[in-house]
Amino acid sequence: MAKRFTFSDAKAKIKELEGELSKLKDKAGDVILDTSDNVFSAKELKKIKFLEAWAILGPIVGILIGLIF
Repeated sequence: MAKRFTFSDAKAKIKELEGELSKLKDKAGDVILDTSDNVFSAKELKKIKFLEAWAILGPIVGILIGLIF
């Protein structure tokens, strides 16, 4: 007979997946910006400016789209 999947098994699996997710988020952040030398290139500065602008414009655009539809 197969082992039953219990609540404690689910909690352990969730913890494992959350750990993997945090590792992947760190890895994705490292791909976007290389901070190993603590100096940003012009290309990286453009990405930073875009992300700063999107942090402000993104929610505004989302609210406007939400109001329209």
